[in-house]
Parts: sequence; C-alpha cells; structure tokens
Amino acid sequence: MATEAPSKRRAPIERTEHPHIVKSADTLGGEPRVDGTRLSVLQIFEMFQAGMTAEEIIGDFQFLTPAHIYDAVSYAHDHPDEMHFHRERHKLRNIMRDLDMVYVASRLIPRELLKPSDVPEGAVVYTWETLPPQEDD
Repeated sequence: MATEAPSKRRAPIERTEHPHIVKSADTLGGEPRVDGTRLSVLQIFEMFQAGMTAEEIIGDFQFLTPAHIYDAVSYAHDHPDEMHFHRERHKLRNIMRDLDMVYVASRLIPRELLKPSDVPEGAVVYTWETLPPQEDD
C-alpha cells in the first residue's frame, strides 16, 4: 500500500484590487502574478515594455487572455515601487548576496560548500562584492 506524503499547508492567496492579479507568500516569493499561474506581473510588464503586443505575449503563453495581460500592465503601472523592488531582487548581485553564493565558471555555489576542486585552473571566483557591474546597476 502506497503512503501519501503529508501535504504542506499552502500560504493564503491575497487578492489585489486588480481582478486577475494575486499574491501568495509561497509562490514566486510573494511577487504579484496572474491568478492561477506562476507568471509574474513583472515578467508580463517587461515583455510589454519591450514592445511585445498582448497578442504576441498570448502566443508565447496561450493560457493567458488579453484581460490578464492588460490587468498585469495596469497593476505594474499602479505599483511602480513594488516593480522596482522585485526587479532589484532578481539581479544576480543581490541573489548572490542574499544567499551567500559565489560565481565560478558560470555556476553559483553556496560559499560554505565551495571546494578548491570546484574552481577550474585560471577561473575567476566572484562574490557579490567583486562581481563586475551589470548594465542596469
């Protein structure tokens, strides 16, 4: 007889003032997303800002509707500080700092687990402090 693993209790879903946008602490780190998906408002907003039309975005994510796209764009415009916060959170330097990681030969490794054998000869090891600036830093 197979036993079922105990199910982890899910964080409550927080509805927003936008009908298609929700948040929950255990999905995307609380980042606002389209209800019923793991697609963040920020991702949709950045595609839209880059010049993609709602139809093109739907072509890539066929589970979305025009209402989802325009609601996500509207939410992003209504919450610029929150979008900035999540943009910063996604930067490699901040991820490395927050998780105490090092960057070696195109790999992120927790600093405490880094062994000399993980570093190929001639490779540079970057910490968040020594990582070269990104274009948007």
